[in-house]
Amino acid sequence: MLQYIKAIKEMCELNHRLMSLLKRGMLAWVVLCIASCGGKKELASSAGSRKIERKPMVETTDERLKSEAMLIDAKMKQELGKESEAYRQYSAIIGTYPDNDAAYYELSRLYAQNGMIDSAIAFANKAVELSGDNVWYMLNVASLYRFTKQSEAAIKTWERIVSAHPETLEYYYELSDAYLNNGDVKGAIAVLNRVEKKVGVTATVSTQKAKLWSHIGKEDKAMQELEALARTLPNDSKYNAMLAEHYMNSGNYAKAKECYDRVLKANPDDEYIHISLAEYYKTTKQPEKAYEELKIALAQKNLSTTNKMQILTNFYSKEEFYGKYSKYGYELLEVAMRGCDDSTSFAAFYGDVLMRQKKYDEAVRWFEKSISADSSDYGVWEALLITDISMTADTTVLRNHATRAIRLFPLNNLPYYALSVVEHVEGNYDEAIRLMKRCESLGFPNGYLEAETYNLLAECYNRTDDTLCYAYYERYLKIRPDDPDALNSYAYRLAIDKRNLEKAELMSRKSLKIEPDNPYYLDTYAWVLHQMGRDAEALKYIERAMQRDGESDEVREHFEAIKQGATK
Repeated sequence: MLQYIKAIKEMCELNHRLMSLLKRGMLAWVVLCIASCGGKKELASSAGSRKIERKPMVETTDERLKSEAMLIDAKMKQELGKESEAYRQYSAIIGTYPDNDAAYYELSRLYAQNGMIDSAIAFANKAVELSGDNVWYMLNVASLYRFTKQSEAAIKTWERIVSAHPETLEYYYELSDAYLNNGDVKGAIAVLNRVEKKVGVTATVSTQKAKLWSHIGKEDKAMQELEALARTLPNDSKYNAMLAEHYMNSGNYAKAKECYDRVLKANPDDEYIHISLAEYYKTTKQPEKAYEELKIALAQKNLSTTNKMQILTNFYSKEEFYGKYSKYGYELLEVAMRGCDDSTSFAAFYGDVLMRQKKYDEAVRWFEKSISADSSDYGVWEALLITDISMTADTTVLRNHATRAIRLFPLNNLPYYALSVVEHVEGNYDEAIRLMKRCESLGFPNGYLEAETYNLLAECYNRTDDTLCYAYYERYLKIRPDDPDALNSYAYRLAIDKRNLEKAELMSRKSLKIEPDNPYYLDTYAWVLHQMGRDAEALKYIERAMQRDGESDEVREHFEAIKQGATK
């Protein structure tokens, strides 16, 4: 029901005027009823405006006054929501005065409001038939036909309205729309041509015609419309820009460039022409020139960071931004972020880009800027902590960030892991183990941080000379079996403990295959062989280790022990 009420509210402007006048006083409503019942209301318009011409007064009879009184009474009932009584009253008027067009019109509205559209159309047409050229009644009929998608009937009605009121431009636009709704694009264009004959070339008509020609694949016709518009309005560069876009869509890049050059000459400081030129150069495989044009656009101070980020992310796909054109993308992002007051909302994104470039100090600054504006986004904290861990030089900063993150997000494991990294670096292995156990108890969704936690636990237990390190090395290497550092550390621990030396030898040899010149891996393999009693074989590996790191006390000690064993 609400749909019908909404549709009827849009149907006819007359009803709004009648309602307003009814509230002010019945006399004015009576005058309008007299005019519409007389059936000779004339309208004149200029450039879309409407006005009612004054006509000589119609002779008033007792019968006429009686019918008007009945109309007033019915209208009051209708406005008070007594629709059934209003319906009976209008029906009674028609029964007594079958030529009363206003009663038919009001009955049409009531039927439409109650979903009886066929009856509404029949009564609306009857009102038009009785009134002759009452435009409000015809507009009502046209709206009903549009609402019921009776396009051909709507076209006929709008043609009649245009014929009766040829100076009202908005009726032509409605007629063009009716043709369009009927799928007749050329008919819609023909109506707009009639408007153009009246008022000449205008932006409203030409741009609409261009869109319609494009809709049916007539790009040459569309461009003719825009070319005519550009000639008519040579000082308005936007039509050259529109024409250029059409040339770009049709693949005529040379013509598009001519149009863009005209716009650039007229508005060299307009950032949008530089954006358009950037698109042109990207399409024509000239990425360097595209980058230069986009840099000019993004340097404009009148664009907000939001606008700049939209331009940049629309210009490059994610794959292009982080891959093929990452050099351009990163530099353009820096230009976009420079000196913008509203850059905080994009600080995390910029920090992520800097982190990908391993510019950790700068990335931290932007992540901190983002957090200062909104500390509730765990994703930003996560990126900040990962960046801190990647730096590892300043454990004080990492400790502060991790401690704050634990307070804010006590159920997320990365902050605990980050703080355990600090404790491990500073030699507080028991505290590091406690924190990693907390991390382990929170679980590893989709395996996140599982390997890292097991590896760090293995290292910490190894440092405290706890054989629990074996279990955690095993867990870690099950996830990452080719990590040479873990293979080397585990093998060396087994060698020191003189346990499972065959396994130690296999792991140490594997680490050497990955990094054959690593002095620590060479030292470990030599020591494993020494523990297995294979000093002659171990000697060549410890000698290679000495050549690469002869300053290490541990390597020198192993060298002496192995050399001594080899000479026995």
